[in-house]
Amino acid sequence: MRFEVSYESGSTHEVELDASVAVLGRDPGCDIVLNDTKCSRRHAVVEDGPEGLVVRDTGSANGIRVNGRRVERVALQPGDSLRLGDVTLKLLPEVGATVVVATEDVDLHGGRAGATPARAAEPVNPKAPAPAPPAPGPRAESRRTVREQAAAPLPGPAASARPLTVSVLAGLWALFVPAAIAATLLAVQRLGGGWTGWTAGGAASLVFGGLGAAMASGLLARAPWARHLQIATACLGLVLCPFSLASATVLLYMSRPEVKDAFDPRARRGTYPVTAEPTFALSLVAMLVLGLALSAIAVLLLRPSQ
Repeated sequence: MRFEVSYESGSTHEVELDASVAVLGRDPGCDIVLNDTKCSRRHAVVEDGPEGLVVRDTGSANGIRVNGRRVERVALQPGDSLRLGDVTLKLLPEVGATVVVATEDVDLHGGRAGATPARAAEPVNPKAPAPAPPAPGPRAESRRTVREQAAAPLPGPAASARPLTVSVLAGLWALFVPAAIAATLLAVQRLGGGWTGWTAGGAASLVFGGLGAAMASGLLARAPWARHLQIATACLGLVLCPFSLASATVLLYMSRPEVKDAFDPRARRGTYPVTAEPTFALSLVAMLVLGLALSAIAVLLLRPSQ
């Protein structure tokens, strides 16, 4: 199979594979590596089957389009255009492919012109041993290797590892639970308490504590709803001046394609890039500490003088 790979930058190159299965995606272990952030690590698979070449989506985040139409699985013909993220792949005809045209001319004896006369079937000896199956050739070995590679999980010790920044966020939400309960009860005590005050404080403690516990467990499990709720709380934090920088850091991190893949059960197949994780984790902690410091300074400045 031959493809013409085109990027939005204008660069184009051809790829030819001598295999019956080709894995397309952003992971370096794929047969055709697509250098595009909108492509999943294992975005799609093209395989040669009984109905010819067929492309199927392997649970990518952005899907695939064939000739402008989004599909899950469809047969391909030479000239078809595949769109994966911002990358376009055009299926090219095989080099040296020939078309066999059967002639319909009939000779005087009722057979096809130029056809080889059929031979009589040879008698089968029931006592003869069955012939041994032919040994697989290099092409068969190549196809088997590629199929095994496509079915095997991606290598690397971090294949199921949780992104570092997500773990940090889960830990911060876990710390938020006792902090929110303590702050609520302290506020009720300073306001004079009373049955109504303590009832309202207890209800608020349950709400904030439940939110923190749910977010911590959701982030640890990489549930999709936890990512959406984290984005919503970060948007709310943008209007709180002391924690605006920390909220902006969370929004920037959650908008990354690999983080979206980490919270998508369909795309959770491979390793996650760890190059930016320490940077985001340290930045988040630093911005949070800065917000706490600014909050403490504001409380001291606004405290009435004795």
